Amino acid sequence: MIRYEGIGWRLERDISKKKFSVLIGANHCAVELLHTEWESLCAIVFDLIDEHGKAKKQLMPEEEICLEMERNQWWACIEGTREHWSLKVILSEADENIRGLELFWPVSSAKALTAAMRTMWDSK
Repeated sequence: MIRYEGIGWRLERDISKKKFSVLIGANHCAVELLHTEWESLCAIVFDLIDEHGKAKKQLMPEEEICLEMERNQWWACIEGTREHWSLKVILSEADENIRGLELFWPVSSAKALTAAMRTMWDSK
């Protein structure tokens, strides 16, 4: 099992679990993800962070920005300034019998969580 944790976030991967191998958590809540959900979540979050990196070069220090991206079943949003931003993600399944979820990480935890996501992604 691989586990990363910080104030307001948690991330775990347990490859011995067949179906829900990744757990991702925010303040006072956590959800287990299918491997395919985890992969598509990482892809959209990393792409959104890359977009923020490009856009922040054009921002004044006090300027705020909101970047949204939608792909497959995920919607993700980074909102904040050049250096500090929050992250919100929503999983919406087309099938009404499948669960959906919504998670939010404030400025105080979003960068640490996404850094752990990248580390976990790179260690596979």
